[in-house]
Amino acid sequence: MWLERTGVPNVWMLGRYDYTRAQPGLPAHQHRAAMEICFLVKGQQTYRVGNRDYILRGGDVFITFPNERHSTGDAPEEKGILYWMILRLPRAGQTFLGLPARQAGPLVRALLQIKPRHFRGAWDMKDLLDDILATYRQHSPLRAARMANRVTAFLLRVIECARPAPATRTQNQLLRYIEDHLTDRLTIPSLAAQAGLSVSRFKMRFKQDTGIPPGEYIQRAKIAAAKRRLARGHTTVTEVAHALGFASSQHFATVYKRFTGTTPSAILRAR
Repeated sequence: MWLERTGVPNVWMLGRYDYTRAQPGLPAHQHRAAMEICFLVKGQQTYRVGNRDYILRGGDVFITFPNERHSTGDAPEEKGILYWMILRLPRAGQTFLGLPARQAGPLVRALLQIKPRHFRGAWDMKDLLDDILATYRQHSPLRAARMANRVTAFLLRVIECARPAPATRTQNQLLRYIEDHLTDRLTIPSLAAQAGLSVSRFKMRFKQDTGIPPGEYIQRAKIAAAKRRLARGHTTVTEVAHALGFASSQHFATVYKRFTGTTPSAILRAR
């Protein structure tokens, strides 16, 4: 959506996707004099800036600064829900989002001075973005003012969240346990017991911490491990499927394509 056309200056674009399966990847591009802020609500997504990949999970924010080339690297646009906002940044002494220059300057500087480009967001960001999109569809003389207000509130939340609290030791240990036991039969009750929580509490806490339900997290981790095994060679799709606990090679291929947009045999053909 082109918010500038509806009277919200500096917001070049606000978009949202909701994919149920992987789509073709985003090619390398850049935004001249513009900053892009992505908020992943659900799922997982990889972005590449320079030679570094950043793996987002639900609840994460990702930022590219003006003129930075970025893409999804070797990854597709993955299964999930993601919002993105592209801001045209003003020059010194200019207004921003309708704010006079003396108020706009500190806000723009705070955005450009954000140190991490990938960090944990806050769930009320989704409410703000949904409100902007809903207001965009309205026909009211107050539409532009309301959208500008919500965009400003969203940016302030981004600035506040740019220094998130580190993950707890317990959470890191559990994720490491999953990675180390992908060839075992991992169940939600057994993981809940590892965390010392009831199953319902564990599911809620896990999704809050990672943005992904535990079952989907395990599937994604298995697919990532499968890609590494297949890329090294000396194995077959069926062998990898059985080693990682999939019921059949057909089931493995279905899950693999849902998250990657391609088939496991494609890696073998590319070697």
